[in-house]
Amino acid sequence: MSGEIMSTPGRGVYGLRVHGLDGVTELPPADGATLGWATVRVGQLHLPPPPPVPLDDRRGTRILADGRTLAVDRLRGTATFYGPPLAPDVLAHPYLAPVATTVNRWAGRETFHSGAFVLAGRAWAVLGPRTAGKSSLLAALAARGLPILTDDILVVDGVDAFAGPRCVDLRQPVPGVGLPTRPVRAGDQLRVGLPPIAPRVRLGGWLFLRWGATVTLTRLSGAALLARLAGQRSFGQLPSDPAALLSLAVLPAWELTRPRDWAALDDTHRLLVDAVTATSAVGATR
Repeated sequence: MSGEIMSTPGRGVYGLRVHGLDGVTELPPADGATLGWATVRVGQLHLPPPPPVPLDDRRGTRILADGRTLAVDRLRGTATFYGPPLAPDVLAHPYLAPVATTVNRWAGRETFHSGAFVLAGRAWAVLGPRTAGKSSLLAALAARGLPILTDDILVVDGVDAFAGPRCVDLRQPVPGVGLPTRPVRAGDQLRVGLPPIAPRVRLGGWLFLRWGATVTLTRLSGAALLARLAGQRSFGQLPSDPAALLSLAVLPAWELTRPRDWAALDDTHRLLVDAVTATSAVGATR
């Protein structure tokens, strides 16, 4: 594994230089734009795992939902999965996510369970609970020509957001999207491949998803946004810079309501484009 680190630049994803996953095609190669990023070496051992250790500012070992154990060591710069070997498709997502959130929180960045798309030169975060339809909305936006920055984990440094793996995973096909998919994760999900994108994009604002009878956007106050962000950042037991959260809470934010009806995707797309375009125009005149 050390020979690989010496001979390859690794993969540049989630604001990290990741070594040990050069065979995972959804992870773009690291390049000059990723210089200075935190580095982590991901490995797998089919051996008895170490006992769980609560996450602190140096290390953490925890049992994952499938029974595997993940051990992350800050000083060594390693993340090790214990258990049967993982296929490349699941290493891209979801298994890289807990590694990325841990290492980025150690690096002083904030991470959220969020996707993001790019419009008007800015990244717009999409947050919501597990069944809020984040990935289906992102896939629909991708089909309408909007670049997707990340599907599931959003890493921010100041007001810059980092690109995730080049894929969106869906539980079921989205009618009318027209994007090619392939089965992944033992056939449980459909994966939409994404084209390359800049490794970091300035964050423009926030969208919180909820289901409702009609397609509407409701602007959130800065105080309401700050409370939501403080409660939804990853690993709240690790310290955060209050000034960093405040800088994120001054960005525009909306609650996006839409019905559980695929036919509402066109109206949702139009509403988002109109709101973001108007907000960007106002910001450009200031």
